[in-house]
Formats: sequence, C-alpha cells, structure tokens
Amino acid sequence: MELDNCTYSDDQLAVMAQSGDLDAEETLIRKYKETVRLKSQMYFMVGADEEDVVQEGMIGLFKAIRQYDVDKDASFGTFASICITRQIISAIRTADRDKHKALNTSVSLNKPVKRENEDVTLADTLGTSAMANPEELLIIKDIVYYILHNGDNIFSRFEMQVLNEFLKGKDYETIGEDLGRNAKSIDNAIQRTKKKIIDYLWK
Repeated sequence: MELDNCTYSDDQLAVMAQSGDLDAEETLIRKYKETVRLKSQMYFMVGADEEDVVQEGMIGLFKAIRQYDVDKDASFGTFASICITRQIISAIRTADRDKHKALNTSVSLNKPVKRENEDVTLADTLGTSAMANPEELLIIKDIVYYILHNGDNIFSRFEMQVLNEFLKGKDYETIGEDLGRNAKSIDNAIQRTKKKIIDYLWK
C-alpha cells in the first residue's frame, strides 16, 4: 500500500520504517531513488557499470533509513544525502583494496563525471576556475559534507569560511569583499581546499 506523502514527513516515515513499517520504507526508497541516481551519475567510472554505483548509493539510502535519529538536528533528507555520498565515496576509496569488485579498476578522480561527456573528470571539475559551475559546487559540497560528517576536518578556519561562501556560488572577488581579503588570497584558499579534497580521496 502506498502511503500518502502529504500525511507524513520524511522524518516520520523514517521512524515508521525503523519500527517495521514496510510501506513507509518503500515510500522513502521510491522518493529518494532519483536522488541516488543523480548522485551516482556524478561519480560514474569507466570500467564499472553505472548500476554498480547506483547500488552503492542505494545501500547508503538503506543505511540512512535504519540509522536516522529523529532527535538529531539534521532532517532525514540531509542525513540521507550524506549517507548516500558516504557510501559511494567509501566504495571508491576502498576499490584499491578490492573490497568492491565492481569498482576496483580505478578511482573516480581520473574517470568521467558523466557518461555523455567522457572527457570531463572529477579532477577537472576541481579545477582552477574563479567561478564555480553548479556541477562543481554539487560535487564539492557532497565531498565536504562527507569529510565533516565522517569525523574529519582537514580544512583551516579560514578555508572553511571561504569554502562556505564558495559553495553559495560566489566568485572570488565577492568572497574577498565579504571576508576583507583580496581575490588572490581567496583563490589560494580555494586551491588549497581542492588539493586537500583530492588528497583525502586518494589516501
């Protein structure tokens, strides 16, 4: 039986699913399946079937449903987004240790971001442009959320300030004006954060 999405919030559905309500679980899975697919496309890798990456994302969604704590500040949607990203990135990071057979050919930093544009890699999206594009912002935001919610903080206080403004889509000059720094200082901070992100995923 399909539940009325207007009757219950996602937070409530998660609690119901944890109590064994299969209809609530099915409703959440159906609602967030497209989110999983969109995130999976960002991490598409040559040598791995796209559905394998989707499967990792779905595992993350299942974990989110089972582990969500309604007493915490985060909404289920935010928590699910983090869990989906964490599962996909974890699969990528453990690929070299051969724990995920379908993903063991390479790390996505050197692989296409999307199937339809096989010349654009994740490393390319973390390039040196002074103006971020929506795809770059989404990828960086996902990875930063993963890093911070995985108990790690590899960024300095200033880098986090710059990163927060950068993820709002601001250019370097605007960020500099807001933080009282010149554009070059902002550029240097962004490049340091991007290098740290790449190094973190490779470690």
